[in-house]
Order: sequence, then C-alpha cells, then structure tokens
Amino acid sequence: MKNILIINMCVMITLLFSEKGPDDKNIYAGVKRCKVCHETEEMGNQYTVWEHSKHADAYKTLLTEESAEIAKSWGLSLSAQEAPECLKCHVTGYNNSKAEFGKKFIKEDGIQCESCHGPGEAYRKENIMCDRDLSIANGLILPKPEDCLSCHNEESPRYKTFVYETYYEKIMHKSNPDYSCPSDEEEDEDW
Repeated sequence: MKNILIINMCVMITLLFSEKGPDDKNIYAGVKRCKVCHETEEMGNQYTVWEHSKHADAYKTLLTEESAEIAKSWGLSLSAQEAPECLKCHVTGYNNSKAEFGKKFIKEDGIQCESCHGPGEAYRKENIMCDRDLSIANGLILPKPEDCLSCHNEESPRYKTFVYETYYEKIMHKSNPDYSCPSDEEEDEDW
C-alpha cells in the first residue's frame, strides 16, 4: 500500500511540474507519430493493422460519389468532406479547435489511433508509454466496446448491425508482451 501511495505521489508531482501545461493532454499528435514506435514486429505491428483497416480510409470515403449522393439525400448544405454530420465519424477530433492538433497531425488520415486512445501528445513518449499507469494518467484511453457505438450506430447511412467481437477481429492489435522498454533511450524531439 505504501508503494502505491509513493508511486501516485510521484506521478502527481511529475504532472504538476512537467514542462507541458495541462492542455497538452488534449493535443492530437497524429498517427505518424504513433507509427514511430508502433510499426515494428517487436511492438505488435499496430500501425500496419490500422493502415490496412477501413479506419485509415475513413476520410477518403467522404470523397467518393456515393458519399456525395448520401450528403445530398440527407439535405446537407456542405459536401460530405466538410459536413459535421459526416466528419464526426470520419475524422479524428473533427470538432476540436486547431490548437488541439500537433504540427504532424493530418485529418485526411481518417480515424487514427487517437480516436480510440485519446489525444496522445502527453503520453506518447516512450518513458511514459512503458508505464501503463503513467500513460493512463497522461491521457491514454483503453477503449471499451461501447465506445465504438459513438460511430457504429443507426445514424450511419451504411449501418450494419455492430457486433463488437466480429469487428474487433478486423482491427485487433496487440502489443508484444515480451517487449521490454529501453531504460535510457532518448526520444528524437523533432518527432
């Protein structure tokens, strides 16, 4: 119990006196920043799984003739790639202010890691990601099946009954339990 209290106090002190302000927990870093660590076999190839998923192409689908027809049939005054009714499920952080996006974030990358795991600027560094509790304290979200229903629901014009287990198999990505975090590796600050 004493160790848990000490760890919690250290986390709180780190958060209070870190270089970043409290708003950094709300900064979307972008999938390219996640890719740096999460594309290797050693880490479980999470980026590759995302890259080959429909989530990666979510924004691109808004550029299709089918999406234009749907937007028209809904009576939207904006094109599918501009309409909030479409963007809310086809772009990560669609309704957030520009200040909440890092310089490497590209909305055209569709539904990125941070759609499910939360804005990652404050937890993306390896020394934080190697500590699950610290990652969560810095904004990492471990999504639950019901989180998917914010988009995979009857409001979607192409809705199909959502069975979490079936759809999760298509995007399932796991970390390698044998991966051991380096203890003294410096991060490239340009990333």
